[in-house]
Amino acid sequence: MWKILATGLGILAVLFSCVFAYFYFTYLRYEDDFVAEYLLKNPKKCAIYWVRNDSVLVSHRADTLMPLASTVKTIIAIEFSQQAATGKIKLDEKIPLGELSRFYIQDTDGGAHPAWLEGLKKGKLIQNNAVPLLEVAKGMIQYSSNANTEYLMWKLGLNTINANLPKLGLTKHQALYPFVSALYVCSDEHSAMGMKKMPMSLYLQRANTYFELLKIDTTAKVKFNLANIPLPVQRVWSDRLPASTTREYAGLMQKINSRTYFDAPTQAVLDQLMEWPMRMNLKNKQGFAHFGAKGGSTAFVLNYALYVTDKKGNQTEFVVFTNNLGVFDQTLLQAEFQVFVKKIVENNAETRAIQLILKQIK
Repeated sequence: MWKILATGLGILAVLFSCVFAYFYFTYLRYEDDFVAEYLLKNPKKCAIYWVRNDSVLVSHRADTLMPLASTVKTIIAIEFSQQAATGKIKLDEKIPLGELSRFYIQDTDGGAHPAWLEGLKKGKLIQNNAVPLLEVAKGMIQYSSNANTEYLMWKLGLNTINANLPKLGLTKHQALYPFVSALYVCSDEHSAMGMKKMPMSLYLQRANTYFELLKIDTTAKVKFNLANIPLPVQRVWSDRLPASTTREYAGLMQKINSRTYFDAPTQAVLDQLMEWPMRMNLKNKQGFAHFGAKGGSTAFVLNYALYVTDKKGNQTEFVVFTNNLGVFDQTLLQAEFQVFVKKIVENNAETRAIQLILKQIK
């Protein structure tokens, strides 16, 4: 019996060693930067556009349409800023939290909306169960609250938001739609095959129907069943998110970073929304005059768009979109991503090492 047990333990040890070796050589063994080398090894899963002082440092699949995930919220932030600048909306308008909660679906946003609410409590920004409209927009960008996003689509007008795309020169950018409300469509269908067979026109129609329903009927939320959205269904939802290109989003970052494209009142509001990294990290405030960013992710996507202006006036815009990630890949990339971003923006030897890696991508 002891021989059998010893043999079994030996087999388990070998299997463990093999699994460890596989993950080590596949994911953990890298020379300079995990994210950069992952992108190098997986060129068809990514698109990159990197500009410094108007010179293109890296361009890879820059005109390929990729799902934007929450990166698309930048478009809403721009429309919000423009409407605030013209007085169409008031930044200090008090928004009842209940108006936002009608669009909140528990356990579908990675804890973003609860984290935003907790931040409001710590900052003592909630009065009479309401918050300033500006804080709603900040929650959409900094915390990436999906509930706030859908509310602002309602508040600003989805048609108005989409009408701004060509004005911004975004000719490839797909129209925004209430993609959180679309989760209700996924819950109803609860079949990846059924979702794939559903025409996009019908999908959008049903998503908009739920969007309109949620504005007036909070009981509609009881129809949602998270168990009906396993990974295969989530994949279809992710693939159908609004898409654009890294070249277009780098151009968008350049427009914000230039501080000349938007009028001063619009730019002032945009700074409050996009430049949350300056508030969150004292080192960023010490090292940069401006630093703005918006990321986005699903189980299969990890995106990031940023701009920085250093204290000497040097300007950098960097956009990376990924898709078709495995769940384990996405988790590891998330864990290493802020280290990667730090290397991108600091303009030192590590930045140049990253550039050399990314320039090799074919």
